[in-house]
Amino acid sequence: MPEALHGLHIVVTRPAHQAAGFRQALEQAGASVLLLPVVEICPLDEQATISLMLAQLSHYDTAVFISANAVEYGLQAMDAAQRAVLHTLTLGAIGKQTAKVLQQHGFTAHWVPARGFTSEDFLALPQTQHLSGRRILIFRGQGGRELLADTLRERGAQVTYLDVYQRVCPQIDASHLKYLHEQRQLDIITITSSEGLLNLLTLLNNPDWIKTVPLLVGSQRMLATARTVGFTGTICIADNPGDEAMLQALIHWAQEFQA
Repeated sequence: MPEALHGLHIVVTRPAHQAAGFRQALEQAGASVLLLPVVEICPLDEQATISLMLAQLSHYDTAVFISANAVEYGLQAMDAAQRAVLHTLTLGAIGKQTAKVLQQHGFTAHWVPARGFTSEDFLALPQTQHLSGRRILIFRGQGGRELLADTLRERGAQVTYLDVYQRVCPQIDASHLKYLHEQRQLDIITITSSEGLLNLLTLLNNPDWIKTVPLLVGSQRMLATARTVGFTGTICIADNPGDEAMLQALIHWAQEFQA
């Protein structure tokens, strides 16, 4: 394990504030790591709107957090009284990592998929099947799929979205990737969101060469996105985009790569 990734050059594209743990794990396994955050997480400008909606938090009986970022930015926007109200609600988390971040802040997620991290996994929970009369507030980043809210409404709930952060394509220079590729110092790129993959292409002006570089993605949906935009090389799939699952998938790929 300490040398499982020895000699490999791996690009980590997580947002900067979430990349440290993954980078450390890869370096401990012997890899050379390049950080290239292709998604930037930022607060929204509509703080007055967020505050107004949070003032109505007691009108809900359930709060669902889409992601760890939704937890962090949602809690940052709350005052002490609103956090106290949150403790009285049924809390849902889309995935164990999100539930873990809630727990780190002193909150317990009651609705969490045992496996998986998608809206579909959350919607498969027994607790989300019959929701007549439920008033649900969903904390999320700006934009995203409507599947979660639409399905919860079909099951009887009153659902409101609260956007508490935004994801943007950062203004960074990624041109050095081509040099690394030419020098054979670019073995695999790790991707943890479809949006990040699309941002990578935008930052590089969508060249053909990048589409031959091996990828590690965190879901089947990311795989589908990669193939749709023209990636033809090896694409490995982790069980989820969390650090541990991505690390294990990389080790498995490295064993085949170096065989």
